Amino acid sequence: MKEKIKKFKFLLLLIPLGIIIRFIDQKVTQEGFLSTNAISDHYLFIAGLVIIVIGLLVAILYYDKQSNS
Repeated sequence: MKEKIKKFKFLLLLIPLGIIIRFIDQKVTQEGFLSTNAISDHYLFIAGLVIIVIGLLVAILYYDKQSNS
């Protein structure tokens, strides 16, 4: 049973990531977040994407380190 759980640990990472991507997509397309052409909105968007990528890399490296141990 533990082996099956270990195989699907990545789903615990992908589900929240999908929710975050959906939220960002709704903000950009439906609410016109970046349509104002305000520089601060673009910086906020880029900073959010960078934070998400860094968090994803940390999680991947953590899971990789745990699987090699």
